Amino acid sequence: MAKPRHSKPKLSVRKKSTRPALPHSFGFLVHPMNVEDVAKKYKIATKVSPKVVAGVVKRRRPFVISNITGVRSATGVRAPGCFGVVPLLPHQFSELEEEFVIDKIVKAVKVCAKSGARIVGLGAFTAVVGQGGRRVAERAPVPVTTGNTYTVAMALEAVVKAAEMMEIDLGSATVGVVGATGSIGSLCAKVLAPNAGRMLLLGRDAGRLARLQAQIAETSGSEVEVGTDIRAGVAMSQLILSVTGASGAVIHPEDIAPGAVVCDVARPRDVSERVASARDDVLVIDGGIVEVPGKLGYQMDLGLPAGTALACMAETMILALEGRYESYTIGKDISVGRLREMEEMGRSHGFRLAGLRSFERALTEERIQKIKRSAQEKMALL
Repeated sequence: MAKPRHSKPKLSVRKKSTRPALPHSFGFLVHPMNVEDVAKKYKIATKVSPKVVAGVVKRRRPFVISNITGVRSATGVRAPGCFGVVPLLPHQFSELEEEFVIDKIVKAVKVCAKSGARIVGLGAFTAVVGQGGRRVAERAPVPVTTGNTYTVAMALEAVVKAAEMMEIDLGSATVGVVGATGSIGSLCAKVLAPNAGRMLLLGRDAGRLARLQAQIAETSGSEVEVGTDIRAGVAMSQLILSVTGASGAVIHPEDIAPGAVVCDVARPRDVSERVASARDDVLVIDGGIVEVPGKLGYQMDLGLPAGTALACMAETMILALEGRYESYTIGKDISVGRLREMEEMGRSHGFRLAGLRSFERALTEERIQKIKRSAQEKMALL
């Protein structure tokens, strides 16, 4: 009698599940800004050299670090989201091979897509590489956006509001845009130029500055000047928007004229934190912080007050709520038409500029009045 044959038991391999794409869902990419950020997740980062930390971070795979909950439009639509981490420090985005960096960003987009995201926002330095997100968009499984359109909208609203509070007349003021040839800076300049007394375009590339100068002069008829000496240009300006994408401060306490308003849109910051303690006669505001409709929640410390987000992240939310799953803001050129459309979409869903803040602290009317008095006293001595 033949012995019964016993087949070997099959080993089941548990595969990572991929969530189906969720209606109105989004992802947003972040990365550590410094070693301290890395240490929030890996305590050992404080016990080794920054070079070792950078090497370890470089080898890490992208991952989802937190869900984003509570985003609810004024229309009642909800948008679930998640934060995807690109494990690179700011300096690595420019120092490493571009193809390596782009590949890492694309993998982070894929991680968000596997969590159900139908559109992903490119935060901080992930929005800069690869022709302003174009190369990432070409390879990503879902649409991506830099969020720069809504960033410009909120920065402009903030700087105009701050100018009014400091009693600066835009029509007679010198307006300096630092980092003018970038996508955010160039659009800020184009929108402000027709109403500014004088426009200063500041940056490092004289050729690109000259081309932007000609374009603005042709379309607005405004007085437009250019300069590569950022410190000199800042010193001549009463209103300053700064968005360079530099890895460190480019505006210092000694650079700013008394009574000036500086809107720092950049992350990492363009304005040195020393300004807060050394200059009580200038108003520095954080650009692009937005109140999000609903009860926003996530398990991360972004240094923002409850219920708020950076405008670049808010753009991603707005597009998800709107069901506009497209690479809305990509590359260096943003049209004024798109800016107006994004402003309207934001309003319709209940997004609005948060109260003015300076170095992550709320600005009170009393504080602004004190800055004005100090500025008047300093200018009286000049």
